[in-house]
Amino acid sequence: MKKVKIPLLYALSFICSIGPILTFFLINHREYISTTPEKIKLLFGGALVVAILIIKSLGFLKIKSSLVFFGGAFLLSYLLESIIHDLLIFSFLALVGEVLSMVVKIFINRERKKMEQEKSGQIVKEAIKEVSERV
Repeated sequence: MKKVKIPLLYALSFICSIGPILTFFLINHREYISTTPEKIKLLFGGALVVAILIIKSLGFLKIKSSLVFFGGAFLLSYLLESIIHDLLIFSFLALVGEVLSMVVKIFINRERKKMEQEKSGQIVKEAIKEVSERV
């Protein structure tokens, strides 16, 4: 059960990151996909955003180059052009999702520490048992 808990918490972290934004997008989706090119750009932009959020939720997102950061910002701006007018709302919802995700990551860290303590406790128990058997 303990080994299953951490992946479920990672999934919850991802859902917390994307949930508020996705809810708002679904409410207003007809406004954003009025033409076929907008649909295609939103499809690719949305897939890119989901991929970035998955990588972030797993803790692998580390952008060290400003060229990569601004190139990614430009690409996302181009692909998500039809929703730019609601950028203030989307950025606020992204902030809310990030706060929720951070709370979930606190629980992930606690579970990892518990698992490490249990492992070290088992090792100590086995060592004590082995020593007591020799005596």
